[in-house]
Amino acid sequence: MITKRNILIFSDDWGRYPSTMQHIGKILAKGNRIIWIGSLGLRKPKAKISDVKRIFEKFGKLLNHKNNSDEDGVVQLHPLIIPFHDIRVFRKINCRLLKAKIQKVIIDNNFKNPILLTSTPIIGDLINTLKLSSSHYFCLDDYSLFEGAFKSLIKLEKDLLKVVDSSFGTSDILFKTRMPKSGKSYFLPQGVDFQHFNNVTANIPARVNSIKHPVIGYFGLLAEYVDVELITKCAANYLDYTFLLIGKTRISVSQFSNYPNIIYLGEIQFSELPKYAKIFDVGIIPFIINELTVAVNPLKLLEYMALGIPVVSTNLPEVYKFKELNFIAKSEDEFINLIEKAVHDNKPEKAEERKSIAEKFSWDSITNMISDKIISIEEEKNKL
Repeated sequence: MITKRNILIFSDDWGRYPSTMQHIGKILAKGNRIIWIGSLGLRKPKAKISDVKRIFEKFGKLLNHKNNSDEDGVVQLHPLIIPFHDIRVFRKINCRLLKAKIQKVIIDNNFKNPILLTSTPIIGDLINTLKLSSSHYFCLDDYSLFEGAFKSLIKLEKDLLKVVDSSFGTSDILFKTRMPKSGKSYFLPQGVDFQHFNNVTANIPARVNSIKHPVIGYFGLLAEYVDVELITKCAANYLDYTFLLIGKTRISVSQFSNYPNIIYLGEIQFSELPKYAKIFDVGIIPFIINELTVAVNPLKLLEYMALGIPVVSTNLPEVYKFKELNFIAKSEDEFINLIEKAVHDNKPEKAEERKSIAEKFSWDSITNMISDKIISIEEEKNKL
């Protein structure tokens, strides 16, 4: 494991939600010094309430001139960014602003020879301006396919891959197609906070304690890639089942109110999530299959398995790696039919198998693997 090092991490805003980089960052923070650079924006802002709130939130952090440091000792940096990455002149301005801000924080914190980790594909020009020990790209999604994504992301990602020492991809598609110039590309399995989701002593909240079983559950963001229509068709086919949905939404979910056996709770804090998910009999991953989602490795898969429950998923390639204990549908009708099969497959011996597999993918184990790769790369560089 990497220890006693200085690490720069470019990702989503620290503490905003439990993403892959957040989990890895928290483990690295236990034995290293970290400067965490918040979101630089990968999609064009729209005149929506959620985007307006996000803009005010970012300005609030920007106006706090002092670097924030949380209980883990992570120094947070929220730089000023002009959200027009498709325009070259603004990209150059952003690079200069970032460079000035980061170099000041590096000097203020005596951050010598840092390792750079980024899940943000737009900092290729910046990397060459910093004195780094090594740099590494974490490709968690095909960002260019996000709704409203900047058109320049494809070029910017290619530019980044020319200068980083390695790349890590969370699916076979991503790690094979995001090959850096160095040739060092690695598969990055998603991990799970196993103890968090396997907390058998968690008390079930009163608001869901008495709902009817079997409970078919989903937690996570309800976004454009979630097949809401498929969820409602499942609910219509299983009127005796309860469909419990948890998560923030970026899309309309008004149709859920037409189904008395659908309960939508909205967003629940990650710390409280296992208390609610504990009542799931089956976990679902109803993603629309398209160019974006076939490259996805859903975090919730291992989180469901840590709960011990069977999973019914649409036809996602990464789910096939766990097909012996879960159910994968190649069509809408098959997904609906597999719900019932999964309910009957929720048996104690199978639950223990799922938990046993999930435990092997702890975030500590994943971060240790990443550390070994980075250490090996730096040792090789030092020999040159």
